[in-house]
Amino acid sequence: MSVIGIVCEFNPFHKGHKYLIDTVKKDGDTVVCVMSGNFVQRGEPALFSKEVRVKSALLNGADIVLELPFVYATASAEIFSYNAVKILNDFGCDKLAFGTENADTSILEKAVNVFDDVDFDAKIKKHLEAGVSYPVTRQRAFDEYNVDFDISTPNNILALEYMKAIKKLNSKMTPMPINRIGAGYNDTKSVDGIASATHIRQLIYDDENYSPYVPENAFELYSQELKNGNFISDYKYNIASLAILRSKLNEDLSCIANMSEGLDNRIKSAIKESTLLDEIYDRAKTKRFAHSRIRRAVLSLTLGVTADYLKIPVPYCRLLGFNIKSAEIMGKLASNSKIPFVASYSDILNLKSDDAKKVYNIENKSGDFYSLIMQKSSLCSNEMTFSPIKMQ
Repeated sequence: MSVIGIVCEFNPFHKGHKYLIDTVKKDGDTVVCVMSGNFVQRGEPALFSKEVRVKSALLNGADIVLELPFVYATASAEIFSYNAVKILNDFGCDKLAFGTENADTSILEKAVNVFDDVDFDAKIKKHLEAGVSYPVTRQRAFDEYNVDFDISTPNNILALEYMKAIKKLNSKMTPMPINRIGAGYNDTKSVDGIASATHIRQLIYDDENYSPYVPENAFELYSQELKNGNFISDYKYNIASLAILRSKLNEDLSCIANMSEGLDNRIKSAIKESTLLDEIYDRAKTKRFAHSRIRRAVLSLTLGVTADYLKIPVPYCRLLGFNIKSAEIMGKLASNSKIPFVASYSDILNLKSDDAKKVYNIENKSGDFYSLIMQKSSLCSNEMTFSPIKMQ
């Protein structure tokens, strides 16, 4: 019997996610997911709240769902992956499953060794002089090592970051790479009946049929949430964000998380000239700064997250939900967890840790913001009253 960890966002949960869980989970195994909260690594709010996404995961094979706190969930792939893997490792998982375009562990290990090579950064700088984008530059530098692996796709990037995190943590977790099937991360067409989360979100916003691409129980759940207005309003997100961003034009943005030299001034100029978030992203984008990097920086600025937050070691392991049948194993894992296991606001207060309170306060702030930008806005303090979801 294994305790298998999966890093996820489930934005939303779809058949590709179910395929991964079904592929790695055998009789007697426990699947522990560490999931982004209400905001995801792209630097955007999730379409559905974390409560909805937890339920969809528990309905489809996940046993325990933990939270990846906002400050790490909306950071770079390296910070996102390292802290997610650390939570799973410290909670007691002995395996780490993830999807990738190439599930050959030996190739993944060779690729990780390239990033550890002392000359790799120098090779990147050499290729940057050619004036191409950073992702292209990095791939060209990587190709000099003759390792047959594409480091440009989102899933492959994360796969390498998971492997790097296991190595950095000196973890005993066994990597379980699984060859992805169906559509790619950003594909706008389905492949073999599986669509990307990006495509599904667009179908939902366009009021088109997405039911073939999600499990039936998840479709029923999403349909009810959409009917009740419990999903993100892009219009409200834009207005609320821009109102905050314009109020910060006279501030020094260099200390903001996910910001870097040069990007702060570009974003400030873009805010002045834009009436939509997408306009800010487009105006600030360069070959050096990709859209995803800019979205994360803008989101950090909106919520006042400074760079020092990213240096805080993950301070707790927070429970979001579990299946009743997993209660016993969860209790054992929680009691042996290397970092504090928390299930309520009072648990966090009882930690008497300044770092835990800082990380949680941002979680609370992001939750209040999220509740405002839903189609049907809800009240503040949802984080303080949140109780882990229990399912049969």
